[in-house]
Formats: sequence, structure tokens, C-alpha cells
Amino acid sequence: MDRAPRWVRALLALDKVASRIDAVREGLRDEVLLAWIPLEDRAAITGALYGRQGTYLPGGHRFESGLFGWEKRALEAPAFPRTGRVLVGAAGAGRELVALLDRGYEVTAFDPCAPFVTHAREIARGRPATVLSGSYADLALAAESGAGPLASIAQGPPFDAVILGWGSFSHVLPSSERLALLRAVRRLAPRAPVLLSFMLRPDSSAPPESKGRVRDALRRAFSAMGAPGVSESGDHFFPDSGFFSYLMPDEIPRVAWDAGYEVALFEDGPYPHALFVPLATR
Repeated sequence: MDRAPRWVRALLALDKVASRIDAVREGLRDEVLLAWIPLEDRAAITGALYGRQGTYLPGGHRFESGLFGWEKRALEAPAFPRTGRVLVGAAGAGRELVALLDRGYEVTAFDPCAPFVTHAREIARGRPATVLSGSYADLALAAESGAGPLASIAQGPPFDAVILGWGSFSHVLPSSERLALLRAVRRLAPRAPVLLSFMLRPDSSAPPESKGRVRDALRRAFSAMGAPGVSESGDHFFPDSGFFSYLMPDEIPRVAWDAGYEVALFEDGPYPHALFVPLATR
């Protein structure tokens, strides 16, 4: 490097400064939004951001691609029933709904994004499916009190399987909310396996030192100011996908056990996912 021309060294130094500025900017964005957006408002914001992306709507690339290979394999796992009633959370515009109906399941699906619900209801028309507008927080409310926009889920017959839509478990934060969600699912579908997917924290996801210092300082300051939100390691806000958390691999078996499940299947790539089955003694 000592032999590199001065202009090369100067350019690399400038790039390093720019990277540090970006890290500070991202840390500031994340912590401000995580601190000052209450938990109950996060799902609506995340849903609105997804609703602007046509790739998830019928005709869009992601929708028309159908199920991922890992999703097909999970549906064929011994623990997943071949028939029956399936509850699908964060169902989007109906990508999983189409595949499940084609396989002969009866489906109840829900999503907090209004455009997605509209399209999914078109898909469900005339078929053994119900599409509701609601969030995971609404599901927890239904499990706890039988109230809210998803109350009918608590009042209907039991489900044979539950699917938490692609990557949606990482959109549930902080960690206490992920546990609350799984406990709600356990209460509403006590004998059903649960298929969920998420993003694991890669080794490279550790924040640069400058970003880490900024985030720690902001968390302390916002907490002292009484900010309503909660921020944990791995939590972020992305402009195109809203609130999101990278999970540690050891959280998966831990949260499963705490919610009354054991892990029947766990794959960490390319799309990390797990299949939980209820513990027989709980």
C-alpha cells in the first residue's frame, strides 16, 4: 500500500470516511425510528412499505415465482399434515395461499397490508379460503381475549397447521413480541405444527465501531427521555421493508421451547426457516 499513488490512498481514505458517515447515518435512522415509533404502530408502517412493491402482487416476479424450494420441502416434511385447515399469517397478496389451495388445504389467511388483502381476497373467491385484515398483534389479542379484527380465528374450529409468511418472523420485534406471537399461535392451534422463516445475523452484520457507539448512545438518551419504543441488538429499520430484526441461531430453539414447541426442522440457508411441533407435555 505504501507504493500506491497518493491519489489512490486519498480516494481510499475518503471512501473510509464516507463509510463511517453512512454507518452513523444508518444508526441514527434506526434508533430514532425504533425508539419513537410505538410497538403497536410498527406493523402498519412495515405493511405500507411492502404494499408499494409490485413484485409481491399478482403479476409481479416474486408472486409469480410461487413457492421456494425450501417451502415445498417443508410442506412435504413428515410433521406437516397433508390435509386440513391451515392458518397463514403475514400472507401478503396470496403467494402461499395459491399453493396451499392448489394442494387441497382449507386456508384462513391474514395480513396488515390493505392492498395485499384486496388481492388475496380475489384469489380466495369461490375457494375454501378466508382472508382477513390484521397483524400479528391482532392475532395475540384474539388469542388472549377473543376480540379484535382476527377474533373469528379464535372462535373457529382448530387448525391443523400454521404458516408464518416468508421472513415475517423477523419483522416481529422486540424478542418478547416474538415469544408472545408463538404463545398466541400455541393457544389458538394447540396441536398444529408451525412453519416460520426469518433472517439470521451473519458474521458481517456486526455494526462498525462508530455505528455501535452511536446506537448505544442514542438508546441511552432516548430511554432517559421516555421513548415508547424498544431497540435490541439486531433490530433495524430498512426503507423498503420497515422494521426488521436479524436473529441469533440459538434464539430459535430457545423461543420454541419457551412457547411450548420443539424444533422438528431447522435450516440456516439460503433462506433460514424452522418447523416447530407442539411439545406433547405442555
